[in-house]
Amino acid sequence: MKTQNPLSNQEGFTLVEIIAVLIILGILAAVAVPRYIDLEASAKERAIDAAVAELNGRESLVWADVKISGTGFTNDASVTGDADYSTDLGTDYTWASGPDATGGTITFKGKSYALTRSASTNTKPGVWTR
Repeated sequence: MKTQNPLSNQEGFTLVEIIAVLIILGILAAVAVPRYIDLEASAKERAIDAAVAELNGRESLVWADVKISGTGFTNDASVTGDADYSTDLGTDYTWASGPDATGGTITFKGKSYALTRSASTNTKPGVWTR
């Protein structure tokens, strides 16, 4: 009876193939880790941009309501008096100062951002910017 040598039928990866895969994984990790670290800061910036967009949406709605009201637009105070800028932005947003007719400082997850507000006119609503 002929026996087969157990070492003659082995299959697997060579040392060169394993090293090549490790080098490729190292390169991918070196590229991905810095992007992952910056991801949180970028997400905070986008969250503040979303809050500014929400404030501008509220501004436009209140301005339109004032324009079609019986008294119409008289001055910027007629818009800021009816607007509610401080509620329902989310539980992670807090106002450190303001909001008022000129802007305020909003805090999102421990980082503060200064926002400014341009006054409403008879032809356009006020605009919130960072």
